[in-house]
Amino acid sequence: MNWSTSVLTPLSSDTEPTIIITFDSGKYIFNAGENTNRAFLQSAFNWKRTRGLFFTDVGTKRSSGLPGLLMSFADATIPRLHIVGPPGLLHFMSAMRSYTYRDTLNISPVESSWTPSSSPEPLFKDGNITVYGIPILPSPEPSDATVVSSPEPSLDTSEAGHKRKREPSPELPEKRLALDKAGSPSAENQQKLQNPSPDMLEGEAADEWRRKLIQIMFPGTRAKPERVLRDRDDPNPRPWKKKEKGAKTPPDASATESSVPPTPSDTANVDTYRRPKLPAGFHSQLPKFVPHSPASPLGSATPTLAYVIVGPRIRGKFDAKAAEALGVPSGPLRAQLTRGKSVTYNVVVDGETVERTVQPEDVIGASESPGVVLIFDVPTVMHIPALIASFEDPFYAKFRSHRPEDFQEQAVRSVFHLLGKDVLEDPRYISFMNGFSSNVHHVISSRAHMPDPVTFTSAAFAQLRMNQLDPNIFPIPHYSLKPKYDFKSIPNFPENSSLLTAGQEFNMRIGGPPALRDTIDSFHKTVASADPITLPQQTRNMFAKAKKDVEEHIAAGKLHVPVGSNVKVIPLGTGSAVPSKYRNVSSTLIQIPEWGNILLDSGEGTWGQLVRQFGMDDDTPNNVWDMLRNLKCIYVSHVHGDHHMGLAQILHKRRQLDPPASSPLYLVTIRSVHMYIRELSEIQDLGLDDPSGNGVIPIMSESLHWKNTGVYQTYGMWQVGGNEPWTDIEKSKKNTKAMCETLGLESFNTVDVLHKTRCYGSVIRHTDGWSIVFSGDTTPAFSLANAGRGATLLIHEATMADDQEEMAAQKAHSTFGQALDIGRRMRAQHVLLTHFSARYPKMPPSAFQRPRNGDFRPVVALAFDHANFKIGDMWKASYYLRALEQSFRETVAEEGDEEEEEEAHVGVSVAVE
Repeated sequence: MNWSTSVLTPLSSDTEPTIIITFDSGKYIFNAGENTNRAFLQSAFNWKRTRGLFFTDVGTKRSSGLPGLLMSFADATIPRLHIVGPPGLLHFMSAMRSYTYRDTLNISPVESSWTPSSSPEPLFKDGNITVYGIPILPSPEPSDATVVSSPEPSLDTSEAGHKRKREPSPELPEKRLALDKAGSPSAENQQKLQNPSPDMLEGEAADEWRRKLIQIMFPGTRAKPERVLRDRDDPNPRPWKKKEKGAKTPPDASATESSVPPTPSDTANVDTYRRPKLPAGFHSQLPKFVPHSPASPLGSATPTLAYVIVGPRIRGKFDAKAAEALGVPSGPLRAQLTRGKSVTYNVVVDGETVERTVQPEDVIGASESPGVVLIFDVPTVMHIPALIASFEDPFYAKFRSHRPEDFQEQAVRSVFHLLGKDVLEDPRYISFMNGFSSNVHHVISSRAHMPDPVTFTSAAFAQLRMNQLDPNIFPIPHYSLKPKYDFKSIPNFPENSSLLTAGQEFNMRIGGPPALRDTIDSFHKTVASADPITLPQQTRNMFAKAKKDVEEHIAAGKLHVPVGSNVKVIPLGTGSAVPSKYRNVSSTLIQIPEWGNILLDSGEGTWGQLVRQFGMDDDTPNNVWDMLRNLKCIYVSHVHGDHHMGLAQILHKRRQLDPPASSPLYLVTIRSVHMYIRELSEIQDLGLDDPSGNGVIPIMSESLHWKNTGVYQTYGMWQVGGNEPWTDIEKSKKNTKAMCETLGLESFNTVDVLHKTRCYGSVIRHTDGWSIVFSGDTTPAFSLANAGRGATLLIHEATMADDQEEMAAQKAHSTFGQALDIGRRMRAQHVLLTHFSARYPKMPPSAFQRPRNGDFRPVVALAFDHANFKIGDMWKASYYLRALEQSFRETVAEEGDEEEEEEAHVGVSVAVE
């Protein structure tokens, strides 16, 4: 039985570390930050036979990739999944209920406790691994803390990992709760669960409610998904055929009837998954979750969960010669010996028949000690005492033992250190590392000591080539191949150490340093070379022609400078439904000189795209922190996950600005997205309700409706869906006025468009005279054309090709031609097409035709991730498109990818409230 530990993603601008333990019969994934799903596509790894996901923390850093992974796993025919994490896991998962559903998958969540046990029990165990969790609580440190080789427990560590000193805290959960282990709820809690106001539930009743929601999201009622195209926007994936007349939807085993009348939020929110029955309160706010004492002096330092993963004891080899010498006959008796059972049989010795008993150890070699992997998440120096103290417990101390008899019980092969600022330089931590056996290999992840290579090298290589055509429109992503500091220069650093790198693979039976998987990486190979990039001859010729055409256009005096020509539009994600190697999911940044930035949608991975676009280094002018400080508005069109799963990460990063932001960030979206963010903010500070007034300010999309009715609709799918204080229309109007003044806007309006859920496009008009219209996801919507008439720029989805019009209608999306038709009806000067289902969609011939006989035709551009379009330069796109298509085709071939079929994405279906 061979098994290994591998690194899927390193610490970089794109990703956080994800570690995979692999057996022939199953995989186990530890942490899944943003872009984990996309990283599987880029790498040679796959998620087949995944059995469990384990999280050291449930904040955005470690777990924001979970929703996308779950949907992909369900479509990969994984029927059951165990998810293990610290307190807050149930809250985090149940907050996803408005946009996540898969009836082919059954989830068993397990929450650990922050209170350590005197007799540790596994959080998870199967035939391959046994997993223990160690709570690592931060504790305040004296400024003159000293280092000793074997730290003694002290008052400072009594609340951070030393079981003999710690008393249970009343603010922290004391019991691990698992869906498949939870007992029947008490009569009292059963009554509370029927309460139509879940936000009033507390303690065990609140957790039972969260588990109930998770079971509804992942009921596992359909044994195997049908092999059809999946679309994240399709809330109820089915083969493309009409429902037979009279056919009924099968009942959902997860539906729970309630004797309580539905609440207003239940009747106002249509479940387009068409689940037969949802419990009262499903669309209401979750019970409040308090991760630790609000009065804690530790600020943003939150506990984490360390993992001890013990592999199987592998029996020794069967000694056939020894068995032959003992006269053990072939067949069942030998099989019993291999299973560890003694056997008795008759054998002839010196002509006499005698009875002989053979023990397994007589014919089987010594077994191999179980291999062990340790994963430590130590975000601050305040976590160090708790980690050290935990390994003084006799149960965990054996994993740092140097005694031969302990090596026979278990052999620690690798220790993964996920470290925050200043932890690696702390002498106490170095001493702790050196306390392990010299055979242990340490794997280090520490931002100050890591390079920052590009994770998505296929997209970066395509950008590198397009940079040769126009370096201003197609800048090279920011990256670094050298760390800021060399970890080997730290005094007394363990010799058997390496930086955590994508593709590392550790053999857990023999130990030792890692091997590195072979990958195709044309980007880093090219940028590291002293030679200039070499383009294929045909691409070189087409690039030269495109440049010449642009020069001739300018020389002929045809250049038109529109109002708002310096406004910059940066597509950050241009794919639909799921990310691909070449396109991330939906997000577009608008930069208004002298005023600020607006972000239109924020799919998973948007933060990483922003960092690659602007750079993170303090020495880089106009870096990502400057961009974030000037971000004044985020607009989320609807609740489908590919349009907002990166939102929480951006809000969390904004809280790290130093000094803090000096102006508010206005979040314009619908109730379900606002509520999702509010629920997540109970796990991690996202800047809501900031007393400074410069935090996140909510604005309801419905309050900005272009017809300006002044009231919310009170019936049908367009009603708000709740009456929380932050949904008040007058507050939204007041906040909108302040937002427009901040950005120099004349108006910011929303337009109801035609999608499978409540979705709004937007019309942004500036006092300088320019306007931008954003479609969101929609079929052709004439209301958008009317509301945005005369727009300077229309950003419109073009999910499907023109020959897929029927499919587009079924999925409530638009084709290329339909998007262009809306642009013409609107009389938009420019149209930027985005949200593509293919990695390089082919433009219809009509997009390249010039206006004739007074016929109005807008300038048309195709969106690429990281393209930098000034509105005044967008005309160049029509000259570049053919050359870009050729370059992209050759890039795909060089990267070793097969030509993409009409529909390449098989994966996530995330949808509606």
